[in-house]
Amino acid sequence: MNVKNRKCIRKLSLKSLYANRRRNLIAIFAIALTTLLFTSMFTIVLSLNASYETYQFRQVGGYAHGTFKDVSPEQAERIAAHPKVKATGARKVIGITAEGVFAKIPAEISYMDANCTKWSYATPTTGRMPESGKEVAMDTAALQLLGVTPELGAEVTVSYSITDKDQTAFTVTDTFTLVGYWDYDELMPVHYINISRDYADDIEAQAVKTGLQSFRTDLNVMLASGTNIQGQMEQVDTDLGYTWDSYTDPNSVRIGVNWGYTSSQLESQLDPELMVAIAAFLLLVIFTGYLIIYNIFQISVAGDIRFYGLLKTIGTTPRQLKRIIRQQALLLCLIGIPAGLLLGYGIGAVLVPVVLRSTQLDAGITTISTSPVIFVGSVLFALLTVLLSCSKPGKMAARVSPVEATKYTDAMQTKKKQRSTRGAKLHQMAFANLGRNKKKTVLVVVSLALSVTLFNALCAFVGGFSMEKYVSTMTCADFIVSTPDYFRYNPADEFITPEQIGEIEANTKASLSGTGYAVRKPVYLWMTEDALRQDYARYESAEQLDSHMSRMEHRGNMVMGDTRIEALDNSLFDKLQVFDGDISPMLEPNNNAIAIAVSLDDYGNLPNPEYYPKVGDTITATYADDVKYIDSHTGKLCTEDTPEEYLQEKLYGARDVEYTVCALVELPYSMSYRYGGIGYEAVLSVDTAQRDSGGAAIPMLYLFDTADEADEAEAEQYLSKLTAGEFSPLMYESKATARSEFAQFRQMFLLIGGILCAIIGLVGLLNFFNAMMTGILSRRREFAVLQAVGMTNRQLKTMLIYEGLFYAMSSVAAAFMLSLVMGPLAGKMLGSMFWFFEYRFTILPVLLTIPVFLLLGWLIPCMMYDNAAKCSVVEQLRDAQ
Repeated sequence: MNVKNRKCIRKLSLKSLYANRRRNLIAIFAIALTTLLFTSMFTIVLSLNASYETYQFRQVGGYAHGTFKDVSPEQAERIAAHPKVKATGARKVIGITAEGVFAKIPAEISYMDANCTKWSYATPTTGRMPESGKEVAMDTAALQLLGVTPELGAEVTVSYSITDKDQTAFTVTDTFTLVGYWDYDELMPVHYINISRDYADDIEAQAVKTGLQSFRTDLNVMLASGTNIQGQMEQVDTDLGYTWDSYTDPNSVRIGVNWGYTSSQLESQLDPELMVAIAAFLLLVIFTGYLIIYNIFQISVAGDIRFYGLLKTIGTTPRQLKRIIRQQALLLCLIGIPAGLLLGYGIGAVLVPVVLRSTQLDAGITTISTSPVIFVGSVLFALLTVLLSCSKPGKMAARVSPVEATKYTDAMQTKKKQRSTRGAKLHQMAFANLGRNKKKTVLVVVSLALSVTLFNALCAFVGGFSMEKYVSTMTCADFIVSTPDYFRYNPADEFITPEQIGEIEANTKASLSGTGYAVRKPVYLWMTEDALRQDYARYESAEQLDSHMSRMEHRGNMVMGDTRIEALDNSLFDKLQVFDGDISPMLEPNNNAIAIAVSLDDYGNLPNPEYYPKVGDTITATYADDVKYIDSHTGKLCTEDTPEEYLQEKLYGARDVEYTVCALVELPYSMSYRYGGIGYEAVLSVDTAQRDSGGAAIPMLYLFDTADEADEAEAEQYLSKLTAGEFSPLMYESKATARSEFAQFRQMFLLIGGILCAIIGLVGLLNFFNAMMTGILSRRREFAVLQAVGMTNRQLKTMLIYEGLFYAMSSVAAAFMLSLVMGPLAGKMLGSMFWFFEYRFTILPVLLTIPVFLLLGWLIPCMMYDNAAKCSVVEQLRDAQ
């Protein structure tokens, strides 16, 4: 029979809730604390992500999702009309200036439409965008470098080289009228000098007359979603009939993904270990919230168990009892969740700047996220946790019979008790009490042990970060000095000069020093066709690759491949990590030894050994005085009309030198060319390189180490003065910078982990408090009977203190066991995620918590009992009926 009693059940829930106002406050506090945990976590994580993305966008130069490169007007129109493309912004670069005042931070002269200007942080805050003629807009720092006061209408003279990233022509000097400007952002990679479309078209027409091709137009896009950017852009190309992996196919529209978006980085780095770590963290947070609320509802049901028994005697069904408890939980959520949302968001908003101050992101880019995910996610997780937490207490209330309810004392059914003639000991009674409700005991112990285990894991995690590995990977010397061209990966005819090196040597105290040299002469290493195919396969289709290989010069199975040869002073060979072989032959005079630089992964493994020659092999290098492209069909120099399949390199003044591969080495990135390419990267001694290249090896960088901290500090001070100012021709990197970045990185994890441990520790303390309160409230009759038969207040308090101490020490023991089991497993997973992590087992944090837990195990029972013992034995017996 279907009885319409929902209104009655709802009224019963409200009245029951109103009758236990004090206990409701505790439940509301628990729900608010759980919601606070979720909200603050989401706020911190999403705000850090938003701040990190903003930081990356500014370093990249904009926040468009991606770029379709070198598009025609027709292609741009079709791409803009695609349903996956939300908005587009066009940009045409016509020139660059990277000399004089712009030597350290170059300036790009380009036309941008309104969307591109906005996405590139180049919208004028004063004035407007250029619209016609020789109008210009730029940042205030660029104006200052040019000696122009930021005033609308000011005359600005700029000299720049005509280039569109793919081709370079002549130099132009023009005077513009300033129509807009904005404050310069120090994180931006270039100065944007924005011109009108009319002016860009005029310069393009002049360049085409000199033989250049029309300038390329790049189309920046905002997609419907910021996830799977690479896949979405490839889908756009596919839908429109374009390819994206060729530089020469006219039907190819290449794509570039903005790596500033976290999603684009995660998609390339997502592995099972990271997914497991994220899932484990979310489960931990949910379990933490469950521990808070479950115990509260367990107390509530235990306290009202007689009331539920009476309801069952008058016909209330188990389903209705569950509904009563669930409705009470949801009603409490109406107060607890909003309070938790407000407090959690506020705490998160306060903590984000604190966390960012400990990182390199503290550069005025603090972004407090207002994403709906924070609030929707927190509400859903909190509701899920509350419903899970009240489910089991609801089942307990539904199962209990009216007779059992009148006898309920929070004790589980146990086996038959043995009689003893020696009398009861207080510590034995306390230990036995813990076994009366094993589930509750385990829950409290786990909640307390969890916080200690996490604290121990945090200390092991942060302590496992190896500054030595991090710093040695970031830079291989205390100081590396060169020109801005070197640090910006630009080829140049000259880098640091011998005179500048001599000046630095005279003003610093070096324990080890040396120069790395670039070979400024066409040079090629002969390699197997299979190896060279691996390089070109990243850029060309199979058909294009076959055509390309057919045009290259062969000697049997060997093909002449591009290469980058770096020469080193003998003192710098100690900086190389030898993977195989021996580099000592390279130190001998008049040697013909060469080392091939290999790319090792973060853990020192060589992923593709078949690509490289073997130690002991003879490898041929071809040096040339000049290289030109000819039309293989006519034998003449190629023109822009020469078909691609007829293009062929011709070497002038070529001669071969045979080398013996003495070693495979890892050349530190910080002392290499700093850019990759097709073919091998190799290392020679400077004497050998000068001999075989005809003196074409020029100094590229100077690096040195110092003997102690005092010498390092003096060198840091000297180099900072030497390289100060926009007109200084030199720049430098130092280990001090890498150490600072490492300390900030470590501090960030310590701070975030400490906050998480503190919240979970609070959960453990709350559950400990609840367990003791539950034990005292549910055993009031039992305590009154014990006192009636002669147990003193002091003995009763001592028994409860023993219970608290047993809880505390059991939690420490459980934390110790969990750390033993989980530590190595977590260490292995973290080691695969962070290449500079070295797991070191530690148990010291667990031992340090023992005094704290002993104090809490004594203090909380004392406080709880003193509050409960204010009533007389007779009153306690009467209240328990």
